[in-house]
Amino acid sequence: MKWLLAALIVILILIVGIVIHDVTHFHVTENVFVSEKLKREHTFVFLTDLHDRSFGRDNADLLAAIDRIAPDCVLIGGDLMTAHRGADHSASVSLARKLAERYPVYYASGNHEYRAAIYPEVYGSMSRDYEAAIAHPNLTRMHNDKVLLDNEVLLCALEIEREYYSRFHPRKMEDSYPETLLGPADETFFTLMLAHNPEYYPVYSAYGADLVLSGHVHGGIARIPGLGGVIDPRLRLFPKFDGGVFLKSGATIRKLRGKSSKERLFVTADSVYMLIGRGLGTHTLPIRFLNPGQLNVIRLCPN
Repeated sequence: MKWLLAALIVILILIVGIVIHDVTHFHVTENVFVSEKLKREHTFVFLTDLHDRSFGRDNADLLAAIDRIAPDCVLIGGDLMTAHRGADHSASVSLARKLAERYPVYYASGNHEYRAAIYPEVYGSMSRDYEAAIAHPNLTRMHNDKVLLDNEVLLCALEIEREYYSRFHPRKMEDSYPETLLGPADETFFTLMLAHNPEYYPVYSAYGADLVLSGHVHGGIARIPGLGGVIDPRLRLFPKFDGGVFLKSGATIRKLRGKSSKERLFVTADSVYMLIGRGLGTHTLPIRFLNPGQLNVIRLCPN
């Protein structure tokens, strides 16, 4: 019994150590996408689901990692802040402003920014105060609109309604829904879509997105080698869309496993990709296990 108790204590210490490490550390992942629609290379940093966390004092470690990449611009995929009454948003505000001092920043909403905005009876002036605090001439807040970058990358930010985030009975999304929010697609340009909730990937691709950038799932909170993320925000075990790169070819969707991050992924009319960032922070359950935070680098290259 003593040996068994000792083994259990060691296992518990290891688990706690991994959780502490994964909550306080992040790694950088790079993916390369190739398209005939592009004439030059573009480098983007994509960060999502920070949830007011700070890596290093005033996010110095996160800023240093982004500076080493030296991206053309920074894309924020939502949930930089957390919509909890009494939440301290100072780390997120400071990061947003420091990034905007260095790079063009395009910031799309996640469910937390959206929730704070549509429920003032719950959150008071939180949304107004937050938006005023992050305002900067080099930071573009995107709400169901488009920005053309370098005359060849059409950046779209889809801000879906709260019914599509329902935990137990989410609304079915029709293929026509993105067009009602964003207007008609334009296949002339490479369409890069920020869409926080990855669950509607088939609809995003039907709209005409070439590459979808999502988050929301936090990598499944905990990960089991060979099985992937354990649970998603809808409390489903081992969700299909947990993190990483997915390919939709025709009607088939599959996760790309065992691929080198530097391998060139070819985007065609019949091969649409989705990259799900595992996020950087936590909320509600302050746990990450075998799942450190993730900062994504996206390189778009001509064929």
